[in-house]
Amino acid sequence: MKLPFLAPVVPPHVFCLLEDGVTYARVRRRPVPGFEEARHFRYPGSSVAKETTEAPATLVTREAIAEAVKAARALAGGRLTRASVLFPDAWGKVLSVELEAPVTADRAGTDMLLWKLKKLLPQTTGELALLHHAMPALDGENRALVVATPRATIDAIERAFEECGVRIGYLAPSSVALFEGLAPTLAAAASGDYALLHRTERALSFLIGRGAEPIFFRQRPPEEDEDHDREARLSLSYYVERLKGPGLAAVYVHDERAAGTLENIAAFPVTPVKVTGRLFEADAGFDERVSARPELLAGFAAVYGRR
Repeated sequence: MKLPFLAPVVPPHVFCLLEDGVTYARVRRRPVPGFEEARHFRYPGSSVAKETTEAPATLVTREAIAEAVKAARALAGGRLTRASVLFPDAWGKVLSVELEAPVTADRAGTDMLLWKLKKLLPQTTGELALLHHAMPALDGENRALVVATPRATIDAIERAFEECGVRIGYLAPSSVALFEGLAPTLAAAASGDYALLHRTERALSFLIGRGAEPIFFRQRPPEEDEDHDREARLSLSYYVERLKGPGLAAVYVHDERAAGTLENIAAFPVTPVKVTGRLFEADAGFDERVSARPELLAGFAAVYGRR
Protein backbone atom coordinates (compact mmCIF):
# COMPACT_ATOMS: atom_id res chain seq x y z
CA MET A 1 0.00 0.00 0.00
CA LYS A 2 1.07 3.56 -0.61
CA LEU A 3 0.64 6.40 1.80
CA PRO A 4 -2.85 7.68 1.07
CA PHE A 5 -1.79 11.11 -0.23
CA LEU A 6 -4.42 12.49 -2.60
CA ALA A 7 -6.87 9.82 -1.47
CA PRO A 8 -10.48 10.22 -2.61
CA VAL A 9 -12.90 12.24 -0.53
CA VAL A 10 -14.88 10.21 2.02
CA PRO A 11 -17.70 11.10 4.39
CA PRO A 12 -16.58 13.19 7.38
CA HIS A 13 -16.53 10.30 9.87
CA VAL A 14 -13.26 9.42 11.59
CA PHE A 15 -12.37 6.88 14.27
CA CYS A 16 -9.14 7.42 16.22
CA LEU A 17 -7.96 4.12 17.70
CA LEU A 18 -5.96 4.57 20.92
CA GLU A 19 -4.27 2.22 23.37
CA ASP A 20 -7.27 2.22 25.73
CA GLY A 21 -10.24 3.21 23.59
CA VAL A 22 -11.57 4.78 20.40
CA THR A 23 -12.60 8.37 19.76
CA TYR A 24 -15.22 9.06 17.10
CA ALA A 25 -15.65 12.44 15.44
CA ARG A 26 -17.77 13.84 12.65
CA VAL A 27 -15.80 16.66 11.09
CA ARG A 28 -17.35 19.76 9.58
CA ARG A 29 -15.31 21.21 6.72
CA ARG A 30 -17.51 24.18 5.85
CA PRO A 31 -18.79 26.82 6.21
CA VAL A 32 -16.88 26.93 9.53
CA PRO A 33 -14.46 24.04 10.19
CA GLY A 34 -14.93 22.11 13.42
CA PHE A 35 -16.63 19.07 14.90
CA GLU A 36 -20.29 18.19 14.62
CA GLU A 37 -19.82 15.37 17.12
CA ALA A 38 -16.98 13.95 19.20
CA ARG A 39 -17.30 11.01 21.59
CA HIS A 40 -14.82 8.70 23.33
CA PHE A 41 -15.45 5.03 24.11
CA ARG A 42 -13.28 2.75 26.21
CA TYR A 43 -12.55 -0.71 24.87
CA PRO A 44 -14.43 -3.54 26.59
CA GLY A 45 -12.15 -5.94 28.43
CA SER A 46 -10.08 -8.29 26.23
CA SER A 47 -11.42 -6.74 23.00
CA VAL A 48 -7.92 -5.58 21.96
CA ALA A 49 -5.09 -8.06 22.24
CA LYS A 50 -1.35 -8.20 21.65
CA GLU A 51 0.34 -11.06 19.87
CA THR A 52 3.57 -12.55 21.17
CA THR A 53 6.74 -10.56 21.75
CA GLU A 54 8.18 -12.08 18.58
CA ALA A 55 5.25 -10.76 16.51
CA PRO A 56 3.87 -7.80 18.49
CA ALA A 57 0.79 -7.08 16.40
CA THR A 58 -2.14 -5.24 17.99
CA LEU A 59 -5.39 -7.06 17.25
CA VAL A 60 -8.59 -4.98 17.31
CA THR A 61 -11.85 -6.93 17.36
CA ARG A 62 -15.42 -6.03 16.38
CA GLU A 63 -16.28 -5.83 20.09
CA ALA A 64 -13.67 -3.08 20.60
CA ILE A 65 -15.36 -0.67 18.20
CA ALA A 66 -18.98 -1.85 18.12
CA GLU A 67 -20.28 0.66 20.66
CA ALA A 68 -18.51 3.57 18.94
CA VAL A 69 -19.82 2.59 15.50
CA LYS A 70 -23.37 2.10 16.83
CA ALA A 71 -23.35 5.55 18.45
CA ALA A 72 -21.77 7.17 15.39
CA ARG A 73 -24.40 5.64 13.11
CA ALA A 74 -27.19 6.88 15.37
CA LEU A 75 -25.71 10.38 15.49
CA ALA A 76 -25.49 10.36 11.68
CA GLY A 77 -29.12 9.33 11.27
CA GLY A 78 -28.11 5.85 10.15
CA ARG A 79 -25.88 7.09 7.33
CA LEU A 80 -22.50 5.58 8.09
CA THR A 81 -20.98 3.21 5.57
CA ARG A 82 -17.47 4.66 5.04
CA ALA A 83 -15.00 6.28 7.40
CA SER A 84 -11.38 7.20 8.02
CA VAL A 85 -9.51 5.28 10.72
CA LEU A 86 -6.32 6.32 12.49
CA PHE A 87 -4.15 4.14 14.72
CA PRO A 88 -1.27 4.93 17.11
CA ASP A 89 2.17 5.37 15.54
CA ALA A 90 3.48 2.85 18.08
CA TRP A 91 1.41 0.06 16.51
CA GLY A 92 3.89 0.09 13.65
CA LYS A 93 7.14 1.77 12.68
CA VAL A 94 7.27 5.14 10.90
CA LEU A 95 10.70 6.02 9.55
CA SER A 96 12.66 7.68 6.78
CA VAL A 97 14.53 5.08 4.73
CA GLU A 98 17.55 5.76 2.49
CA LEU A 99 17.57 3.70 -0.70
CA GLU A 100 19.98 2.87 -3.50
CA ALA A 101 17.41 3.85 -6.15
CA PRO A 102 14.15 5.82 -6.25
CA VAL A 103 11.25 3.83 -4.81
CA THR A 104 8.63 2.81 -7.34
CA ALA A 105 4.90 2.22 -6.88
CA ASP A 106 5.00 -1.39 -8.08
CA ARG A 107 5.82 -4.70 -6.44
CA ALA A 108 9.51 -4.17 -7.10
CA GLY A 109 9.44 -0.99 -5.03
CA THR A 110 7.72 -2.77 -2.16
CA ASP A 111 10.20 -5.65 -2.30
CA MET A 112 13.12 -3.18 -2.20
CA LEU A 113 11.67 -1.55 0.91
CA LEU A 114 11.05 -4.90 2.61
CA TRP A 115 14.65 -5.93 1.95
CA LYS A 116 15.89 -2.64 3.44
CA LEU A 117 13.60 -2.92 6.48
CA LYS A 118 14.93 -6.38 7.29
CA LYS A 119 18.31 -4.72 7.85
CA LEU A 120 16.95 -1.71 9.72
CA LEU A 121 14.49 -3.69 11.87
CA PRO A 122 16.16 -7.10 12.35
CA GLN A 123 14.05 -7.86 15.43
CA THR A 124 10.81 -7.59 13.48
CA THR A 125 9.17 -10.86 12.47
CA GLY A 126 5.96 -11.63 10.66
CA GLU A 127 4.51 -10.08 7.50
CA LEU A 128 4.47 -6.30 7.25
CA ALA A 129 1.99 -4.03 5.50
CA LEU A 130 3.81 -1.08 3.96
CA LEU A 131 2.72 2.49 3.34
CA HIS A 132 5.32 4.59 1.56
CA HIS A 133 5.84 7.96 -0.06
CA ALA A 134 8.93 9.10 -1.96
CA MET A 135 10.70 12.09 -0.41
CA PRO A 136 12.63 14.71 -2.43
CA ALA A 137 16.26 13.73 -3.09
CA LEU A 138 17.63 17.07 -1.89
CA ASP A 139 21.18 15.82 -1.26
CA GLY A 140 21.27 13.28 -4.07
CA GLU A 141 20.11 10.48 -1.75
CA ASN A 142 16.90 8.56 -2.42
CA ARG A 143 14.56 8.47 0.57
CA ALA A 144 11.06 7.31 1.32
CA LEU A 145 8.77 7.94 4.27
CA VAL A 146 7.69 4.44 5.26
CA VAL A 147 5.07 3.08 7.61
CA ALA A 148 5.64 -0.59 8.40
CA THR A 149 2.79 -2.19 10.35
CA PRO A 150 2.25 -5.87 11.16
CA ARG A 151 -0.10 -7.24 8.52
CA ALA A 152 -2.12 -8.87 11.29
CA THR A 153 -2.82 -5.43 12.81
CA ILE A 154 -4.08 -3.97 9.51
CA ASP A 155 -6.17 -7.05 8.74
CA ALA A 156 -7.73 -7.00 12.21
CA ILE A 157 -8.69 -3.31 11.97
CA GLU A 158 -10.22 -3.72 8.51
CA ARG A 159 -12.10 -6.86 9.53
CA ALA A 160 -13.49 -5.25 12.71
CA PHE A 161 -14.97 -2.32 10.80
CA GLU A 162 -16.26 -4.51 7.97
CA GLU A 163 -18.11 -6.64 10.53
CA CYS A 164 -19.74 -3.43 11.77
CA GLY A 165 -20.80 -2.48 8.24
CA VAL A 166 -18.18 0.26 7.74
CA ARG A 167 -15.75 0.38 4.86
CA ILE A 168 -12.43 2.08 5.59
CA GLY A 169 -11.61 4.74 3.02
CA TYR A 170 -8.41 5.95 4.71
CA LEU A 171 -6.20 4.09 7.19
CA ALA A 172 -3.00 5.62 8.56
CA PRO A 173 -0.97 6.30 11.73
CA SER A 174 -1.91 9.51 13.53
CA SER A 175 1.33 11.41 12.75
CA VAL A 176 1.04 10.67 9.03
CA ALA A 177 -2.60 11.80 9.00
CA LEU A 178 -1.70 14.91 10.98
CA PHE A 179 1.00 15.99 8.52
CA GLU A 180 -0.89 15.06 5.37
CA GLY A 181 -3.99 16.94 6.46
CA LEU A 182 -2.25 20.01 7.86
CA ALA A 183 0.60 20.40 5.34
CA PRO A 184 -1.17 22.75 2.89
CA THR A 185 -2.38 25.00 5.72
CA LEU A 186 0.96 25.02 7.57
CA ALA A 187 2.92 25.66 4.37
CA ALA A 188 0.70 28.61 3.47
CA ALA A 189 0.99 30.08 6.96
CA ALA A 190 4.77 29.57 7.16
CA SER A 191 5.72 30.82 3.66
CA GLY A 192 8.81 28.62 3.79
CA ASP A 193 10.11 25.38 5.28
CA TYR A 194 8.39 24.46 8.54
CA ALA A 195 8.67 21.86 11.27
CA LEU A 196 5.85 19.88 12.87
CA LEU A 197 6.45 18.14 16.19
CA HIS A 198 3.86 15.63 17.39
CA ARG A 199 4.13 13.78 20.69
CA THR A 200 1.88 11.05 22.06
CA GLU A 201 2.44 8.87 25.12
CA ARG A 202 4.55 6.43 23.09
CA ALA A 203 6.00 8.34 20.13
CA LEU A 204 7.71 11.65 19.38
CA SER A 205 7.67 12.65 15.70
CA PHE A 206 9.72 15.48 14.19
CA LEU A 207 8.90 16.31 10.58
CA ILE A 208 10.11 19.12 8.33
CA GLY A 209 7.94 20.01 5.37
CA ARG A 210 8.42 22.01 2.20
CA GLY A 211 5.03 22.79 0.78
CA ALA A 212 3.00 19.59 1.05
CA GLU A 213 6.12 17.36 0.87
CA PRO A 214 7.99 15.87 3.84
CA ILE A 215 11.73 16.44 3.46
CA PHE A 216 12.89 15.23 6.90
CA PHE A 217 11.38 12.79 9.39
CA ARG A 218 12.53 11.35 12.68
CA GLN A 219 10.50 9.37 15.22
CA ARG A 220 11.38 7.66 18.48
CA PRO A 221 9.84 6.79 21.85
CA PRO A 222 9.70 9.85 24.15
CA GLU A 223 11.63 9.78 27.42
CA GLU A 224 10.73 11.56 30.63
CA ASP A 225 14.16 13.16 30.98
CA GLU A 226 14.87 13.68 27.29
CA ASP A 227 16.86 16.71 26.15
CA HIS A 228 14.51 18.24 23.58
CA ASP A 229 16.91 21.07 22.75
CA ARG A 230 19.70 18.62 21.95
CA GLU A 231 17.40 16.55 19.72
CA ALA A 232 16.24 19.69 17.95
CA ARG A 233 19.83 20.82 17.34
CA LEU A 234 20.81 17.44 15.89
CA SER A 235 17.83 17.40 13.54
CA LEU A 236 18.39 21.00 12.47
CA SER A 237 22.06 20.29 11.82
CA TYR A 238 21.09 17.45 9.48
CA TYR A 239 18.51 19.69 7.78
CA VAL A 240 21.04 22.48 7.15
CA GLU A 241 24.16 20.46 6.39
CA ARG A 242 22.79 17.44 4.49
CA LEU A 243 19.56 18.80 3.01
CA LYS A 244 20.91 22.34 2.46
CA GLY A 245 17.82 23.77 4.13
CA PRO A 246 17.56 27.57 4.03
CA GLY A 247 16.12 27.72 7.55
CA LEU A 248 12.76 27.19 9.18
CA ALA A 249 10.11 29.85 8.75
CA ALA A 250 7.86 28.31 11.41
CA VAL A 251 7.72 25.51 13.97
CA TYR A 252 4.38 23.98 14.94
CA VAL A 253 3.77 21.60 17.83
CA HIS A 254 0.97 19.31 18.91
CA ASP A 255 1.65 17.70 22.28
CA GLU A 256 -0.81 15.02 23.38
CA ARG A 257 0.86 14.54 26.75
CA ALA A 258 -0.63 16.19 29.82
CA ALA A 259 1.19 19.45 30.62
CA GLY A 260 3.04 19.22 27.30
CA THR A 261 6.22 21.24 26.96
CA LEU A 262 7.19 20.97 23.29
CA GLU A 263 6.53 24.67 22.68
CA ASN A 264 9.30 25.48 25.21
CA ILE A 265 12.11 24.12 23.04
CA ALA A 266 14.68 26.91 22.71
CA ALA A 267 16.94 25.47 19.99
CA PHE A 268 14.71 26.47 17.09
CA PRO A 269 15.43 29.71 15.20
CA VAL A 270 11.78 30.72 15.61
CA THR A 271 9.46 30.31 18.59
CA PRO A 272 7.41 27.09 18.39
CA VAL A 273 3.64 27.61 18.39
CA LYS A 274 0.79 25.24 19.13
CA VAL A 275 -1.47 24.17 16.30
CA THR A 276 -4.81 25.78 17.09
CA GLY A 277 -8.13 26.29 15.38
CA ARG A 278 -7.05 29.77 14.38
CA LEU A 279 -5.03 28.26 11.53
CA PHE A 280 -8.22 26.89 9.99
CA GLU A 281 -10.57 29.67 11.09
CA ALA A 282 -12.32 26.95 13.08
CA ASP A 283 -15.32 27.38 15.32
CA ALA A 284 -15.08 28.73 18.86
CA GLY A 285 -15.19 25.30 20.51
CA PHE A 286 -12.44 23.70 18.42
CA ASP A 287 -9.50 24.24 20.78
CA GLU A 288 -11.48 23.23 23.85
CA ARG A 289 -12.44 19.93 22.26
CA VAL A 290 -8.88 19.21 21.12
CA SER A 291 -7.56 20.09 24.58
CA ALA A 292 -9.93 17.54 26.13
CA ARG A 293 -9.17 14.83 23.53
CA PRO A 294 -5.85 15.68 21.78
CA GLU A 295 -6.21 12.82 19.29
CA LEU A 296 -9.05 14.80 17.69
CA LEU A 297 -6.56 17.07 15.89
CA ALA A 298 -5.21 14.18 13.80
CA GLY A 299 -8.78 13.04 13.24
CA PHE A 300 -9.76 16.51 12.05
CA ALA A 301 -6.70 16.68 9.78
CA ALA A 302 -7.50 13.31 8.21
CA VAL A 303 -10.85 14.61 6.98
CA TYR A 304 -10.13 18.32 6.55
CA GLY A 305 -7.05 17.70 4.41
CA ARG A 306 -8.99 15.60 1.90
CA ARG A 307 -11.48 18.23 0.76
